[in-house]
Amino acid sequence: MDREHEVLVSVRDTLMQSLLSATLPVSVDIRNNLTVTLTAATITFRSNVVRVALTGSVRRRSYPRVTAVVKLRGAFDAFRVDSTHGLRARIAIDDVELDTPGGTLSALDPVVIEVLQRVVEGSLPELAAAIPAVTIPVRLDQRMSLPGFGPEGALSIEPSAAPLSVQAARVIAFQNRLWIVLRVELGQFATVPRSATP
Repeated sequence: MDREHEVLVSVRDTLMQSLLSATLPVSVDIRNNLTVTLTAATITFRSNVVRVALTGSVRRRSYPRVTAVVKLRGAFDAFRVDSTHGLRARIAIDDVELDTPGGTLSALDPVVIEVLQRVVEGSLPELAAAIPAVTIPVRLDQRMSLPGFGPEGALSIEPSAAPLSVQAARVIAFQNRLWIVLRVELGQFATVPRSATP
C-alpha cells in the first residue's frame, strides 16, 4: 500500500481577502507607550507569493488624538495544520512605512515620524505575533477509520484505524489562486474497541 500521497487545495484570492479582513481590527501595545491599530488589509499575488498590506494607525497612549498612518507589508507564510485539524497561515512582516494622516500635516513633523518608525520597526516581532492566523476553511482529518463487521455471521472483523500525518509541502500563488500542496502520510492500522468507533 502506498502510504504517502499529495492533496491539492485551491483557494481564490477573494476568499483569502475575506478571511484576512475578518481578523481585523487588531490593536497591539508596543514599547514607548505606543499602540498600533490595524484596520484594513489587501492582498496581491506577485512572483508566486501572496503579498499582504495592512494599514492602520499608531498613537501614543497618553496622546490618543495625535496619530500617524502605519502601513505594514509582508506575505503569507508558515502554513500549518493545527491541533483542531484546520489549515492556518500566518503573516510575516518585512516592511514598515509611517506617514502623517491626511489633513493634519502639521500634527507630526518628519523627525517625529522617523522616531516612531524606528520604534515600530523594532517591534515587528510583537506585531507579527499579534496578527491572528488566517484559518482556511478546510477540515483535515488526522486518522483513517475502517469499520468492522460482525460479530454475528461466519466472518468477523474488528474495526481499525490508522493515523494520518498532514503537512503543507508547497504553496504556489498563480492566476489569482493559492495552491497548497498537502503531503499526507498514512500510518499503521491498529484495531480499536468497538465501543470507541462512531
